[in-house]
Amino acid sequence: MKKLFFAGMALALFQTDLTVKRQIEELPEGGEAYPLPGGFADIERLHNHGLAGGGCTGHMTGIVRGTALATTACAGFFLHLLTTPGQLIRTAGAAFLTGGALSNLYDRCRRGYVVDYIRFHTPFKRLNRLVFNLADFFIFIGAVLISVGNGSHSQS
Repeated sequence: MKKLFFAGMALALFQTDLTVKRQIEELPEGGEAYPLPGGFADIERLHNHGLAGGGCTGHMTGIVRGTALATTACAGFFLHLLTTPGQLIRTAGAAFLTGGALSNLYDRCRRGYVVDYIRFHTPFKRLNRLVFNLADFFIFIGAVLISVGNGSHSQS
């Protein structure tokens, strides 16, 4: 039961991000920003041809190879946790991490870029320049859950 639940969760996260990206792709790139309620962030379509923050732009072959290797490692760790008793927090984290990593890898392989679309408004200029997608948040949540799970002695 645990295996099916967490495998389904990883696939649902992957599919959720891809569905949102399909909708975002209908917006004009570099066009108008659409403010989210509360004004803390905008929806703005961006094609990222590199790594986080646009690093390594122009080196997609190497980026795909590197992210494919990292995604394979995440998936392997996830599969290991699926068969390890008492690792619910870490397994949930690995599901988030794997779902997010697969979505961004899919973009790089299929589109040649990652679709990013969430820009925050903060007092930090450097953070304001970055544009994220749901997969990025899934990866972050996954890393946090895996870290928390490493410190937990009573995982059931």
